[in-house]
Amino acid sequence: MALAFWALSSLVARATGHGALILPPSRNAQDRELQEFEGGKSSSDSCNCGDSKNGCEEGIRAAGGGQPCLWFSQGCSIGCSSCTGIGSHTNFSLCNSTMKPTLPKWAWTMNRQAVEGSVNDTYRFNPWRAPGSAPVTDACGMAGGTIRAHAGPGVAIFTDNRFAEMGDLGSHVLKPAPSGVVWKAGSAVEVSWGIRYNHGGGYQYRLCPASEELTEDCFMRMPLAFERDSQSLQRKNGSRYAIKGTFVHEGTLPQGSTWAMNPIPRIDFDSRSSGQPESFSGCKYVHGEVEGHACRQFEAPCPWDDGWYSQPGRHHSVDVEGACSGDWTGGVIVDKVLIPEDLPAGDYVLGWRWDCEESSQVWSSCADATVESNTVIV
Repeated sequence: MALAFWALSSLVARATGHGALILPPSRNAQDRELQEFEGGKSSSDSCNCGDSKNGCEEGIRAAGGGQPCLWFSQGCSIGCSSCTGIGSHTNFSLCNSTMKPTLPKWAWTMNRQAVEGSVNDTYRFNPWRAPGSAPVTDACGMAGGTIRAHAGPGVAIFTDNRFAEMGDLGSHVLKPAPSGVVWKAGSAVEVSWGIRYNHGGGYQYRLCPASEELTEDCFMRMPLAFERDSQSLQRKNGSRYAIKGTFVHEGTLPQGSTWAMNPIPRIDFDSRSSGQPESFSGCKYVHGEVEGHACRQFEAPCPWDDGWYSQPGRHHSVDVEGACSGDWTGGVIVDKVLIPEDLPAGDYVLGWRWDCEESSQVWSSCADATVESNTVIV
């Protein structure tokens, strides 16, 4: 089978993963209060809408307004010590690492037809293929994902404002933003995140005491376990649909910690861009639109998703979504995570990390929350 070649230069800037924490509202979304981002509008790239100029009805995603989906780390391969800031779409290691992927194949979100480790296994160097192993530039993300000199590829853009400028590190410049969220130690609490551009992969929630430096090491000391039967999709209007989540604790970092697979299937616009072999059929790019069931990487989790369409405000099929697939702005993924029973009361920062599979990118958000003791005073 011929190699499905896809290099950085062959992919347009729109083809990248974007996402952000929605609940609790994150520090990364503080600019949502600025007038230029009202109602999902944006001068750069909206986190909630396909129509950046006119905006949209944000619903429950309003807490993710502004630019929270533009905080990430660019050019991050597994086995590397740092991210390059470039190379969002590559089919090779960005540091010539010999590290082998650790993710079980049943948790892949991309290119499931490829033989593991073969020349057609084009995503094996990207973050999700060894969850938590890829480096990040900053645990709370970098504004625009890279420095300004590398702006452009992989939507490495950011509109400077009074909260941050492109290239700023989230842990350094984002001030505490009290969310009003209070959790009790030992309880299961709801958290959620939303997609703007989908590149598969999976994610984890972690805690770091607010009094400590917000580093990856701090967050890795406290990964949160999932309540595995509680994942659901919540649409913008607030309605919910329970789904069966996919969770993995094999080959993860921290060792044995649990990560959740992104349940929303990526929609590609031809066989080549999806990383499939050149002989692969069932996904075509015809007259500006995608055609074929195989363009969707796996079955959509909601039964009423029977097709897809160009994202409202867009007219090109590289930005498409269905009822619960593709570049899904129609709602959020809701999880329940377990707050450790013996966690001391105090202020904490919730870190959310999304390791992409189709790109060498890691998305990050940080949000403030207060934990109360579960001790009952008689």
